[in-house]
Amino acid sequence: MVAVAETSPSTVPGPRDWAGIGVVLLATFMGQIDMFIVNVASPPIQADLGASFGQIQFVIDGYVIAYAAGMVTGGKLGDRFGRKKVFQYGVAAFTVASLLCALCPTANLLIVARVVQGAAAAVLMPQVLSIIQGTFARPRDRQRAIGAYGSVIGLGVVAGLIGGGLLLNVDVAGLEWRTIFLINVPIGLLILLAAPSTVRESRSEVTAPLDMVGTVLTASVLPILLIPLSLGPEHGWPPWIWGCFAAAALLTAGLFRYENRLAARGGDPLLPARVLRRRGFPASMATVTVFFAGNAGYFLVLTYYLQSALHLDPLATGVVFVPLGVGFAVASVAGRRLAERYGTRVLITGALLMFASFLPMPFIVQAGTGTQAVALAATIGLSGIGQGLVVSPLVGIAMAQVPADLTGAGSGVLNTVTQAAMAVGIAGIGTVYRAALGRNPQDTASIPARDFGDAFVVTCGVLAALAVATAVMSWVLGRSGTATQAGAGL
Repeated sequence: MVAVAETSPSTVPGPRDWAGIGVVLLATFMGQIDMFIVNVASPPIQADLGASFGQIQFVIDGYVIAYAAGMVTGGKLGDRFGRKKVFQYGVAAFTVASLLCALCPTANLLIVARVVQGAAAAVLMPQVLSIIQGTFARPRDRQRAIGAYGSVIGLGVVAGLIGGGLLLNVDVAGLEWRTIFLINVPIGLLILLAAPSTVRESRSEVTAPLDMVGTVLTASVLPILLIPLSLGPEHGWPPWIWGCFAAAALLTAGLFRYENRLAARGGDPLLPARVLRRRGFPASMATVTVFFAGNAGYFLVLTYYLQSALHLDPLATGVVFVPLGVGFAVASVAGRRLAERYGTRVLITGALLMFASFLPMPFIVQAGTGTQAVALAATIGLSGIGQGLVVSPLVGIAMAQVPADLTGAGSGVLNTVTQAAMAVGIAGIGTVYRAALGRNPQDTASIPARDFGDAFVVTCGVLAALAVATAVMSWVLGRSGTATQAGAGL
């Protein structure tokens, strides 16, 4: 199999190249926001549509699960049919799905529309890193664009949390929660208008047919694993959930066995062994898993604590996250440059800053409501700096292991692992928080504030352990020499 880029990037990027990256990063921002913006809008959606708590969970999780399950397939579609073309189709589908979400009259229809929206995100998002790789020939330019990508990922999280509260507070034209979906329509149209003249096309010229068996298995494994993780805490972990876990393990083993056999026959597997077995790539993915699982779980638990224990409204809750976004954005830019000089020591420093941000929690929860909110904003700002120092270098290390003709598949694997880690983190850390609390976190009237504080501290202990694990795994990456080689190739 010979892979050739359709267009070769020029040595020195021009204004069109950077404009094109701005366009694809705007789409990244839009897709990232929609994973988190629904969290703060959940109560109004539940009240307006008469939804159950389980239905509201699936409004959130349906997007993430479809997003994670389709990532690798989306990346391969870009490799095969053209990354710019597939990106445009993904944006168009995402825009239409957003409009459908805003128009849904029932909770069940909203769940379906959110799954479609997540599937569309899975088509457009893997193309972003592939387009960056295909646009820039010089390592310095490529690393700069990846640094911007990391900043956008982090800012998308914060903008989703803040923007949801802000849109609900403004309540444009009395549309309430529907505005959080309608806002995507003009943004999507703007991207579709700008992409044809700014984004470069690239693809891998493959002769083998698309791996449909791998596509079906990949799309099946993650829902079978993640849906039970979401439902387990609510239903007391019944036997059928453990059966789903066993089925997911068997399907995963079958998936890798089939992919290896397909590669041995000279086919084009969805999960190429050339990517998965590259030195440093598995270790990078393990680090990504631990890092993003902890972060996603932290956002969930802190949001619950701010609203349930401190009784902050959605807008005030979002404001507490502002220092996170500021710290993340600044550190992402600095982290890209520092990583060139210091390698994985930057990742280790960032993870240890995250660890340090959890140390004052036992004292903070003893303070008054106003003092707690300010102190939590400060600690999450420190955590944001740490996260910013980790994300961009870690993404760069992972993608530097991927052969140029398989950047779509590599991007898909990276994004799939990221989203799956976030889903697992939300379910796992949420379960820890609920177990420490001993009751449903939404039963605010019957739970003393001290119990909320104790449960929050216990959960932060787990999150601190994950931060330390991220630092240790980053150190292992550095010791292997992979990060040094990756830094030279970014």
